[in-house]
Amino acid sequence: MRPYVFKARPKFCLAYRPAVIWVACQKCGHPHEEYFGPPDRDARAAEIAFLKREYQRVVEIARAREARADGISVNGAGVVSG
Repeated sequence: MRPYVFKARPKFCLAYRPAVIWVACQKCGHPHEEYFGPPDRDARAAEIAFLKREYQRVVEIARAREARADGISVNGAGVVSG
């Protein structure tokens, strides 16, 4: 069975497992193997970094809601003013 050849390299997402995929070359048109996964090839570290970023976003959202309830404005960096 022939493997699927992507026309362009897809963006990596944590929903996918790291693997070697076939991607059509933009220059010659022939398929080439490319690694599909986190840049440092460490799936666990990529997941931990993703979870840390998401946790930070949730904390910022919670702080903004709390500040809004108190009538204080919160800047993007989490700096409270007012």
